[in-house]
Amino acid sequence: MIRPYESKDKTDCLRILKEVGWLEGKDKDDDLFDAYVSESNAFVAELNGAAEVFSITRGGDCKYQNHDLPFSAVTGVITSRVARQQGLASKVTSLAISESAKNGAALSLLGMFDQGYYEKFGFGSTIYTRHSTIDPSALNVPRLTRAPKRLSACDAEAIHACRNKRRRYHGGCNLHGVGETSATLMWSEGGFGLGFENEDGELTHCMWIEAKGEHGPYSVLFSAWKTHTQFIELLSVLKSLSDQVYGVRIADPPHMQLQDFLLRPIATSRIRKGGEFDSKTISQVWMQARILDLPRCISSMNCCGEPISFNLTLTDPIEKYLPKNSAWKGVSGDWVMTIGPESSAVPGNDSSLPSATATVNDLSRIWLGAASVETVSVTGNFRADSALIRRIDSQVQLPTPCVDWDF
Repeated sequence: MIRPYESKDKTDCLRILKEVGWLEGKDKDDDLFDAYVSESNAFVAELNGAAEVFSITRGGDCKYQNHDLPFSAVTGVITSRVARQQGLASKVTSLAISESAKNGAALSLLGMFDQGYYEKFGFGSTIYTRHSTIDPSALNVPRLTRAPKRLSACDAEAIHACRNKRRRYHGGCNLHGVGETSATLMWSEGGFGLGFENEDGELTHCMWIEAKGEHGPYSVLFSAWKTHTQFIELLSVLKSLSDQVYGVRIADPPHMQLQDFLLRPIATSRIRKGGEFDSKTISQVWMQARILDLPRCISSMNCCGEPISFNLTLTDPIEKYLPKNSAWKGVSGDWVMTIGPESSAVPGNDSSLPSATATVNDLSRIWLGAASVETVSVTGNFRADSALIRRIDSQVQLPTPCVDWDF
């Protein structure tokens, strides 16, 4: 049986989370779980009368160019030890995604455990995220001139509000419900926050850090800021810790390179190579996205130049996993696409136009700006003549998407 989560499932779901190592049987686990599921949509699959698969989605807003689209984040798909390889996770996941679409989400995003599984639900990979371990003493920023405020999990509401007001770029996501932030704070081992308030007592910029030992390396799990001056001040906070902390792991800030803020980054990397505080950079794609409402997503595109129209035969692999009574049937079919200053996707076919075929996986990557048409024509399933591919790529010139919220 696959159905919405109920409070009676809490014990089973806690067991599942502990079995897979997400929880470790600590006193705070009950509170963490309550925060995790609060204001979300969760579904379970029963096996022999007990919940053995658990999926959860949370609504939010994703910035697309200069405006927001409603989206759904798949924040977890967890399967117990006794329910593996039985297709239950696929059924629960597809149900969760279809319910998100039915409830008005234009797109879905998730953090993948590995590439290959979620493609069968129509997801396509986004872009690389870079993480580096830096020597905080090498930050080329001003000396800190005021003390930051100490933050804890008790400040979840203020931190969540600060995150939702942060500076966002194309692809930047906000998640609804303070429980999302509260669970993140409680999940982090040795986590602590530092931030700054304005004269009205509102938290304006902050970061949440996971500590490790006396000298680190520390890990910045997230930061939130509105202005570049605030961002620089947060870097100054990290530099102020450098008399004791020798390494800080941090992601590149949106649309910036962390290396630009470091003194002698290459020499430092060579000196630290192979040690506990190795400064090597890890670059990895771990976020995937898919379109749920094709007309709404395409109409959000604002591209410069002469409009391009073409027929697109679209396939959506999620269809085979959807419940028979699902109100949402995916986005497969024949569409007339127009991309330009005013874009649209209309069901049908126009024999006077050039034609292409694609999966929603590939189209989602193109639409988000994560890959070009030329790229997915090589690595994916986009098929069209070379002239049409070049025309679409010349029209779709989007900023690099930056989700900037881990889930």
